[in-house]
Amino acid sequence: MAGIVLFVVACGQDNKTASGNKAEAKSQTIQNKQQNSELDQVLNAVRKKQAAGLGTGSLEINAAWTYIGFSHLDAVPGARLVAVDATVNGHTADFDFNDIEIIDGANRTSYGSDPHITLLTPEGKALPDSHEFTPAPGPVRVLLIYGFPKTTQNFTLYYWGKNLLRKNHSIETSGWELPFPENDKK
Repeated sequence: MAGIVLFVVACGQDNKTASGNKAEAKSQTIQNKQQNSELDQVLNAVRKKQAAGLGTGSLEINAAWTYIGFSHLDAVPGARLVAVDATVNGHTADFDFNDIEIIDGANRTSYGSDPHITLLTPEGKALPDSHEFTPAPGPVRVLLIYGFPKTTQNFTLYYWGKNLLRKNHSIETSGWELPFPENDKK
């Protein structure tokens, strides 16, 4: 009989411990949800600012070509690198060049954002990586390099779901190239 009482007492202890652990876990879950909600609110605010970053500004393509020079990007099988020389004007300080997305002109398939970005002078010469962007809303000329299908002949650019070009732009077979860094020459 003493064994049964001991067993019942021990089970009661385990139930109290289990109940405590469940309450602790539930409290932690509620706290995590609150933190995630606050983080989501902050991220959504940043997203909204960036999405509105072009404002009433515009993007103009100066040239686009199949690219073979230096880039930190590599083309995957079936793809090539494409350089897009573009000027953005009238944007806000929240505009993010990394969010410019290259889109197949024919079927509207996205091939992503986060291009290799090089700042250019107004005349189209590459600036050093340490050079600062011209403050908004002043014109900023950039070279954007993307991975893009070899067989696709034209593209458009999107920024947060907004088509930046009035019509598709063709890709020339060649153009100028960024030099390879001295320690990275192929």
